[in-house]
Amino acid sequence: MPAIVNLLFNVVSTNTTISFTVVLPTVSLVSLLVGVGGHLLLWLVLVRNPRSRSKPSTVLLLNLSLADLGALLTLPCVLLSASFRDWQLGGGTCVLLGFMTSVTVGGEIFSLAALSVLRYRIVAPHARPPASLTQVSCTVVAIWLVSVTMALPKVTYIDFEGGCTWAVSRGEWLSFLVPAFLVYYVAPLLCIAVNCGLIISHLRGCRGTRAADRRNKKATALLIGSTLVFAVSWLPYYALEFVNVMSPYVSSAASPVGPPSESQHLPGEPDVTRVSLLWEVASLVAILLVCLAPCWNPPLYFLLSRPAVRQLRALLPSFFRKHLGETPVQRWRIAPAPQPPARSLPHQTPTHRPTQ
Repeated sequence: MPAIVNLLFNVVSTNTTISFTVVLPTVSLVSLLVGVGGHLLLWLVLVRNPRSRSKPSTVLLLNLSLADLGALLTLPCVLLSASFRDWQLGGGTCVLLGFMTSVTVGGEIFSLAALSVLRYRIVAPHARPPASLTQVSCTVVAIWLVSVTMALPKVTYIDFEGGCTWAVSRGEWLSFLVPAFLVYYVAPLLCIAVNCGLIISHLRGCRGTRAADRRNKKATALLIGSTLVFAVSWLPYYALEFVNVMSPYVSSAASPVGPPSESQHLPGEPDVTRVSLLWEVASLVAILLVCLAPCWNPPLYFLLSRPAVRQLRALLPSFFRKHLGETPVQRWRIAPAPQPPARSLPHQTPTHRPTQ
């Protein structure tokens, strides 16, 4: 997938009218703090519970959280570059950032697709037996191997000449963008949609116990919510990339390198790219959605899992439990049941039998 740096670090260095130096660093900092804190709490709950960490679905949830944490670690680069309106972190960091962006996005969406397959096998075990912990672990290894393999060729086209850009022509960029859109976006979302449809159809036709139905519905809702967050967060970015590479009327600093005839300047005109207000607003929205994307999965998980909330409250210190409004558990001593009062016998005066 073309790295988000191609859209970000060139747009913020142009003659823009919206203050990227305020909005983007603020959102990046908030996303970094909230996202890292939420994922650490998620790991704390899932790893500390022996019953949860032995489940195959927990392995995929932790893998999804790991991909989100990797994406969050790239936000300091976004923060610094947007603050200084220039790339000042060197060529190695530029290449590493493009590589990390592609790998973490692949790990996130492929984990969601694997989780959808696993959920269907759990809900409908008659179709195929549920996956074992070993199979899920092998799936996680395969997810990262595929993500790394697909990211390696793309970083070789990142060029560092005072900025962080892609040194490719429009044809080469389009040859990257179309397969990336199909592999990283369309195919996994279709897989998730099919499996979620099968899960919902099975839950409607086969009624189990009330507790099991409630757990399956909440797990399915978590999967659908995480998928919708990913789809909504990355769709504007792909749309801007396609418009940027295919429209001859769009000219921004993020545009790919074209032949000399495409970039002619009038005599005496400074070589500065100016972008329209609409393009700048769309770019800012796309970048903010991508920056906020890794933060949504922990709130969704705690919102849809009441046992996880109870475990989290139990792990927090008593000070936080008090301010979170949790009523302390009162330990009552079981008192013996009250005994009924003894029935008093009628008082009899001693009588003396007369002696004979």
